[in-house]
Amino acid sequence: MSLQPQVPNDNFRQQNPEKQKNNDSEYSKKMILMKFLPLISLIILILFFSIINSQFLTVGNSLNILRQSAVLLVVACGITFILLMGSIDLSFGSIITLAGVLGALMIVHTGIPVILSILIGAVIGVLCGLINGLIFAIGKVPSFLVTLGTMFALDGIALMIIGGSPVPVNSSGFLDLTRGSLIPGIPNIILWSLIIYLIMIFIGFKTKFGRYMFAIGGGETVAKMSGVNISRYKIYGFMVSGLLAGIAGVLMASRLGSATPRMGEDLLLDGIAAVVIGGTALTGGVGGPHKTLIGVLLIAVLGNGMNISSVDPYLQIVIKGVVVVAAVAIGLDRKKIKVVK
Repeated sequence: MSLQPQVPNDNFRQQNPEKQKNNDSEYSKKMILMKFLPLISLIILILFFSIINSQFLTVGNSLNILRQSAVLLVVACGITFILLMGSIDLSFGSIITLAGVLGALMIVHTGIPVILSILIGAVIGVLCGLINGLIFAIGKVPSFLVTLGTMFALDGIALMIIGGSPVPVNSSGFLDLTRGSLIPGIPNIILWSLIIYLIMIFIGFKTKFGRYMFAIGGGETVAKMSGVNISRYKIYGFMVSGLLAGIAGVLMASRLGSATPRMGEDLLLDGIAAVVIGGTALTGGVGGPHKTLIGVLLIAVLGNGMNISSVDPYLQIVIKGVVVVAAVAIGLDRKKIKVVK
């Protein structure tokens, strides 16, 4: 799909000032609605599931939703930067699997400290992101094709390492990484995700890297003319995505108590969906990590609500797919698009 920016019609503005003023007013109202639509949708979903099931809005189930969404929030923050620069990453689910597998194996066979298992996952993620970034930015291969290829390759490596069998982990320290509670009543997995989320917001809005992600997605040519090293920051973007996917893999293995083949597969649809639904545009330059939390909660609430309402698992996948398409269709700023291919 190729999206080309539409050039404003200055003659129309000059010849029809009143009509253009009305159009601009309607456009502004639509943008305000789009800004708050994810939050409104989340509130509606919560009210809907609360009405049809009295067990939904309980403390226990609310904590369960937060636990279920924690790993998704970590990985979605990384994907946010990829979409911000107008690219795509299909390999993060496979990075989660590979990092989780290697982190779990190191715990089981060497008994390394838990913090080192997280470091291993982070390093694996960064290296995978670096490979993606180099092929994409230096090799000039579309990000869709690059990450589609590495997705299969990384899945294959993980399967070869464990032979298709799960790797159970019984280390209490490793399990406490996500199941314990440093703050009474709040699982550690929730604390991990919130800390990472806040760090990503800071990076997105208070660092050169974050500003350049917006700039590249908003207009790569303009960013390049402004002195931005486009290739370098594209590589950085994939490295950040890989870093968070690697950390998410170790956290997921800790939460499940084992590393399993393709354990990151289910997060592929949910991760991209959460970022898009939250308000980060697939066309790049619009959104940010601060919006991702609402999208993650929407996906988590939808999934949890359908589970406790006994909706067929296969139908749930269909519904999520429809939600993603609807979110893209509603949130797309068509004034900025001239041709869609």
